[in-house]
Amino acid sequence: MARQRIAPHVVVETEHYGSNQSCIIGSEGVALVDAPHIPSDALAWGYYVQQFGEVKYLINSDHHPDHTIGNRFLPGTVVSHAETRRRLESEEAPSMEYLEDLLGRLDPGNNHLLENYTVRLASILVENTLALHLGDVHLELRAARGHTRNNVLTYLPQDGVIFTGDIVCEAGLPSFQDSRITDWFDALDLVESYDFEQVVPGHGQVTDRAGVERYRNLGRTVVREVGERLSRGQESEQIIAEVRFEDNIHVATPCCAGYPDDLIESFQVRSITRIIEDVQQNPDLLTR
Repeated sequence: MARQRIAPHVVVETEHYGSNQSCIIGSEGVALVDAPHIPSDALAWGYYVQQFGEVKYLINSDHHPDHTIGNRFLPGTVVSHAETRRRLESEEAPSMEYLEDLLGRLDPGNNHLLENYTVRLASILVENTLALHLGDVHLELRAARGHTRNNVLTYLPQDGVIFTGDIVCEAGLPSFQDSRITDWFDALDLVESYDFEQVVPGHGQVTDRAGVERYRNLGRTVVREVGERLSRGQESEQIIAEVRFEDNIHVATPCCAGYPDDLIESFQVRSITRIIEDVQQNPDLLTR
């Protein structure tokens, strides 16, 4: 495990398979940011964080399974973007067949934890901004279109820490299939407008302003390659077949099998397809 106290009020876990998780500790309770992807990790994390006080809130930074599956196994009132709740109530929510297949690979031997599973939905919804108080700790939540159209940023001004979800991923680029590239660049600008010292990203190690810029440059590289190929007259089919970015989000780790290769490939195909569409609609993206 890579649990570490990075600030007076913040403990983070960065080595669960899937998204990072954070525990924000106040004098009147605890808020969690994101839930483990793997149910057995969620149970262990829930047991661990209760040493810091009553868990009042569980904030989801988006609706994707690696941020929300563990809601079911954690305490606290769930807080999310209003659109996250709507999407998890709709056909966009992963099917039980998908979850059983995926978690059978990621967490073998623990599929019994999915018996009678339903995702636990938010009852506190973020439309624009929201303030949460934990006694001496004040959290500022803000809706932001970025990695998805329903991301939520969480900011802890006392400690100078911002929790970005997958708007920033120190580990590398995530899938762009659920993004508009303009929104993603705008969201990075928004993150950089905050007064912070540390960034807890959606995936990877805790980072800083330089880490946000490195991440931005990874995205620029892919977008510009797509743009250059389009300017040379390449067909979209060829670009989709040939352009790839390194996936450090869904691949196997020493302790986890990772996503199936065909699913990772589908993320790449849909991501490059989205980038092509956005560059064709807005060539100014090439100068972002």
